[in-house]
Amino acid sequence: MVSIGARKKNSSLGFCTKRVVVIVSALALLALGLQASSLIRSLEHDLLQHSFEKPMNATLSGAAVLTETNQIGTNDRIIGGDSDAMSEVEKEKLKQKMEAWVYEPKNINYFWKKMGDRPFQREFYSRLGKGNFNRLLDVGARSYNKLCKDLINSTSVEYFQMEPNLPPDPSDLKNDGLLECYMNEVREKYPDQVSNFDLIIDFGVFGWKLVQNEFNDAKVKGYVDSVKWLLRDKGCWVLKTDQGWVPNEVEFFDKHILPYFTMKDFDNHAYESGHSIKGGNFNFFFFYKK
Repeated sequence: MVSIGARKKNSSLGFCTKRVVVIVSALALLALGLQASSLIRSLEHDLLQHSFEKPMNATLSGAAVLTETNQIGTNDRIIGGDSDAMSEVEKEKLKQKMEAWVYEPKNINYFWKKMGDRPFQREFYSRLGKGNFNRLLDVGARSYNKLCKDLINSTSVEYFQMEPNLPPDPSDLKNDGLLECYMNEVREKYPDQVSNFDLIIDFGVFGWKLVQNEFNDAKVKGYVDSVKWLLRDKGCWVLKTDQGWVPNEVEFFDKHILPYFTMKDFDNHAYESGHSIKGGNFNFFFFYKK
């Protein structure tokens, strides 16, 4: 029988060995000329490659849902986003909890060049200023999104954003107009925006699994109806989805989206609907209003 003291000693030795391996690995990287900050950023990159990037992108903000926590741990129940039905205390509580999901990278350029699907998004936004689009709406707005308008790089394209929970410094946002609301309440709060956009960019909101897990048919319909209401005739809804976001993607599209939209390629076949990156972790679909 091994004594408790021997177990502790073996455990300590194992722990020390692991620390030595980590230290040696870090020194080896430094010897190759990498700075410590680069090492940290690379670790962030590995973590954010996966779908866990979404909650930190204020995904829940755009969809008007939020994971609630209790004193014991994480409660998987999601709070629905009917803001008008909430009291002021509930709204403030929702806002405070929402802040825990917000991710604001310190190195924005690195974030857009390396993180997850951001390199593809960088390429995508850069095409928009050269296309046949006059007015765009981006669902969700954080400080790092200020690069989007610069990537579009056009004086003839108006770039709007939708965000109900603004970043700490709203002056960080860079747009031509802001809809400060949830998607499902846009018709009530901004009735003048009907049929006002050629393109709606929906990256990491409607197509995120935790959102769809808690969206019933009524909420899904309300969201899709709002997108359709905002778009001009033949306008395009660019929807990014994560792997496994719904149990059966084909059935979901057939039931909720394709009755109102046609799925096509984008920008003269530059991208096919279902364009996939990162081994299928991220997929992009292009739906055109019927």
